[in-house]
Amino acid sequence: MLPLTLKDLSFVIFDLETTGLYPDQGDEVIEIGAVVVENFQIAEKHFHRMVNPGKPIPAASTAIHGIKDKDIEKADSMSKILPEFLSFMGNRIWVAQNAKFDLGFILTKMKQLNMQFKQTIVIDTIGISKILFPYEQYHNLDVIMNRLGIARTGERHRSVDDSKYTALVLIEFIKLLAQQGIHTLPEIEQAFVKPESLMKSEKPKTRSLFG
Repeated sequence: MLPLTLKDLSFVIFDLETTGLYPDQGDEVIEIGAVVVENFQIAEKHFHRMVNPGKPIPAASTAIHGIKDKDIEKADSMSKILPEFLSFMGNRIWVAQNAKFDLGFILTKMKQLNMQFKQTIVIDTIGISKILFPYEQYHNLDVIMNRLGIARTGERHRSVDDSKYTALVLIEFIKLLAQQGIHTLPEIEQAFVKPESLMKSEKPKTRSLFG
């Protein structure tokens, strides 16, 4: 049986906002969002939760995403929200912009909660960008959106909007990959994030505060 082509797969694109850059040093998730891409379309269903980190949000963090303590004071903790998030993600292919950063927070919390990470494929759109544009120096989300002509229609540095932007990037990337004769997951394996190697490193390579 031939492998499914990228355009036939179901993807779930996720994004986190956090109190800081380093989950292994006590930084926590404060917002989590995800959207689904199927048949080159962003599905109507999406996931969004504010998360109470159990600690004050640093001013430097608020300056980026605008989330304040009052916005999360009535929210549930990550221990309650994480199982809901994993249920939404399901068996789809996980995708994130700078996936090492977001996945690092997910893996750290799952380890704290004695949960097993079962997802086998996580794709970083930065990795795909480097396949398509190997001679470009920058691959952050704003640069990629400008490169692809994707307009900003919502907020940046908020989980659902950034997930939608990354989803639009993914759709365009799949089209560009096809033009280069790249159609299947094994052909973009260099864009995969390997969770086991991420957990071994002390600090994931992070995006600039925050994305």
